[in-house]
Amino acid sequence: MDRDVCNRASRKPILAVMRSFTSDDRASGPRRKTTRHDDSPKSLYDHANSFFLSVIGVADDGHILSPEKTENQRDRQVLAQLIAIVEPEQASKLSGELLEEFGSIGRMLGASEAAMHRVLGGNETVVNLLKATEKLTLAKLRNDLPRKLISATDQRLLNYLRGSIGFRASEMMRILFLDSAHYLLNDEEFGEGSPRRIYVQPRNILKRALELDASGIIIAHNHPGGNLTPSDSDIEFTRSLKALCQELDICLHDHIIISNDRWISLRKLKLI
Repeated sequence: MDRDVCNRASRKPILAVMRSFTSDDRASGPRRKTTRHDDSPKSLYDHANSFFLSVIGVADDGHILSPEKTENQRDRQVLAQLIAIVEPEQASKLSGELLEEFGSIGRMLGASEAAMHRVLGGNETVVNLLKATEKLTLAKLRNDLPRKLISATDQRLLNYLRGSIGFRASEMMRILFLDSAHYLLNDEEFGEGSPRRIYVQPRNILKRALELDASGIIIAHNHPGGNLTPSDSDIEFTRSLKALCQELDICLHDHIIISNDRWISLRKLKLI
């Protein structure tokens, strides 16, 4: 991430206003031609005795590594093994109901506790186990991040973003704060999201960057519907934030839009 890239745009003050990412914007107006990065999902399961980790990986050819039916059967078997730790007699039934509702382990782990309770009939023990597994998975992905982020599209970073927000049913923005040597200072969620939009105030992002004495930021948000085409609001927000960052000598390295199995970079699309 060359810092000079962040200084090409002319400096001009822009009022920090509330922006939104809306699915309505994506559905209207001419569609942009975008380059989609089709990262094929595969899973690495470590479920010896008491837990498993579901970590999204990538295939170079961008194709699904195993037939959908086979993958579903595998997910159901592994999920049943996990649930059997606390509900051995109901494990197979509950795993089937969860995957029927959410479609995949990733989406299930990203679901709210309320949604899980609805499917599981209020089974607190299983819900607690699943949410603990989600935290364990994210901790593993977070620990795999390089301390120094040379690229905003480092595969380990994409894995982490996919695990933390890619499976969310609502839109969510995540900000990574970097120092002048590109070392990761912190990463945090921003905004209140719904399935159709997210509200984020640029001033809150910049305020936090100043608190951390950050020299650079990477922003990422998800599109739950899977359509990664950046909306007009996505682009306008990014360019406004970039201009504000320049006023404070902070580099906006990239804006990643991500879903459960794909991603795009506004930097690579030359939109910032």
